[in-house]
Amino acid sequence: MGIALLGAGFSSLLGNTQRGMVLLGAGFRKPVALESRFIRVGCLLCLALACVICFSYGGSPTQLIYIANVLTAISTPVGGLFICLLLGRKDVSGDVPVSRPLQVCMIISYIFCVVMTISALATNLPKMLSSFGL
Repeated sequence: MGIALLGAGFSSLLGNTQRGMVLLGAGFRKPVALESRFIRVGCLLCLALACVICFSYGGSPTQLIYIANVLTAISTPVGGLFICLLLGRKDVSGDVPVSRPLQVCMIISYIFCVVMTISALATNLPKMLSSFGL
């Protein structure tokens, strides 16, 4: 159980951390390749801070992992929206043609993802809040 909990925690933290550091790096006009020094050091610092928070929490970090998963479920459709918006731009795709069926399929997939996220949050968010005593 402990190894599974640790794996779940790191899988949530790594995805959110890398995404956040890439967006932060883009905002500061730093290199945003995942192997760049800025991203690697930033992710390491963020994970170290998360580790300190988990150990100072004083018990099982199950609730923190659950919150990280919920926030991932919210941030993924937001990222998908920007990908759908960028898909049709000529300055982004350059000389590579983007087919209309690909754009339509991406938008349909995005809408499905948003509907599923809203449905899951509407079902699970009240349960999560009640487990925290709110």
